[in-house]
Order: sequence, then structure tokens, then C-alpha cells
Amino acid sequence: MFRMETAGLTDVGRLRKNNEDSFSIADPLLIVADGMGGAAAGEIASSLAVETVSRMLKNLTFSRDADVSKKILNAICEADKQIKQKSRSQSNLSGMGTTMVMAVHFDSRIVIGNVGDSRAYIISQSLAGATSQTPTPDIDTNALTAILQPVSLESPDNPQGSIRRISEDHSVVMDLVRSGVIEEKEIRSHPLRNRITKCIGSLGNRESGDTVWYDLKDGDVLILCTDGLWEMMHEDVMYAIVNTSSSMEDACKRLVDTANNAGGSDNITVITAQFTKT
Repeated sequence: MFRMETAGLTDVGRLRKNNEDSFSIADPLLIVADGMGGAAAGEIASSLAVETVSRMLKNLTFSRDADVSKKILNAICEADKQIKQKSRSQSNLSGMGTTMVMAVHFDSRIVIGNVGDSRAYIISQSLAGATSQTPTPDIDTNALTAILQPVSLESPDNPQGSIRRISEDHSVVMDLVRSGVIEEKEIRSHPLRNRITKCIGSLGNRESGDTVWYDLKDGDVLILCTDGLWEMMHEDVMYAIVNTSSSMEDACKRLVDTANNAGGSDNITVITAQFTKT
């Protein structure tokens, strides 16, 4: 059995007037959404998507992987339908949409669902607040992290742990990465970095989100976040912050503070969840 300890935090950032992000923590379901649209449309889209998915997955129980994944994708499609209906009913909401990343915890496994460029990361072999004879990577977690160069956390020189993205962005820049035109490290500075190729509210008839299953290990930490967080810092900084935080609440606060210190150019939302074997 794996116990899940969670925390979440959202912040308007330093440049935006409204917070168009939404999130929900309702064990075993975790959701982060990043809305878009004029006026308050983005806020309405993200909250409507979170409410719809939460309602449809409220009593989700494990059966088969394929059945669970199908239910998650159906919930995303229903949220897409609700947003489209809402936007058609009010002209000022036309074109609104939202990204979403979610996780559902089933004992020793989690399933991730996502649409757009909100992300899921896993930090492995990292117990927040724990002491270790292996030194923490030499990273200034209070630095202006948008200009830091990434470092490898999966080399033999760093046996303490690793961080990796387990969701796939639906974005122009990630398509460029997959086609070999640019490297992933160039995403944060690319002029098309904010162009997404899928969002809830504009999915086509045959489109949906992605799902991926992950087998948990003792001490794993899951991060769900909007681009307002991950665009402001490299993954090595996320790793260092979580790995030196006293709790999940502390990790969320420090992650948001670091994103704001790096410029806070967008709304910032993060959920952290640590899984401990009992």
C-alpha cells in the first residue's frame, strides 16, 4: 500500500491581473488546469473543466488499465463538450479553452491524463526533508532560474535521485522537438513556446487527451503544474527544491516563490504528492 500526502497552491504571478488557473485535490484524484480566453473566459474554462472531470471521475475504481484510461478520456471529452456549449451561449466566452493534467492514485500505481502543455513530473528516490549521506546537488534554489543551464540528474555521479517528465506536451515546440528541429532545452526560449496544439474546448471529433501509467516507488514525488511554473525553472531546480523541502506544502510554496522570483510571467499552479509505502 502507498499513502499519498498532497498539497497544492496557485498564484496570479507578477504580470497578470487575473488568475485563470484552477486545481483540485480530492484523493485519489488530482487536477491542474490552465485556462485561456479573453476577460474571465480562461478562468471559467479551467474551473468548468475541473468541475466536470471531478464529477465524472468521482467514484472511479480500478478495473483494467484500458477501462480506466477510457473513462479518463471520456471525462476530458465531456469537459470539452461543456466548454463548447458554454462558449456558444455567451459571445464574450467565444474561443475559451484550457489545458489540463491530472493524476489518479490506485495503491502502487498512478495514471496521468493530460491535454495541452500543463505537465506531470516524477521525482524518484527523493524523500522530502530526509537527510542523506549523498550531498544535495549544488543548485541555488533562490536564483533567477529562467537563465540557469540544465544539469543531468540521472548520471552515475548523482545516485540520490532523478526527475523526469511523464506527460507529453501538445504544443508546437514539442512537435519541433519530436521532429528533431530543436532540442528540448530550447523550448523555454523559443518564440512559439506558448502555442499549444490541443486544448479542452477546441478538441476535434476524433481528438482526446493522452494517458500514461506509472508504477510507484517508495518516496516518489509527483509534480503537476502549469507552464507558469515549468517555463520559469529547469527541472534540476524543481528537483532541488522538492528534495530539500520539509513538507509538500513547503515544496509548493518554494516552487511558486521561485517561479515568481524568475519573473512570474504567467499564473502559477502546482500540486505536489509524495507516495510512501506503508
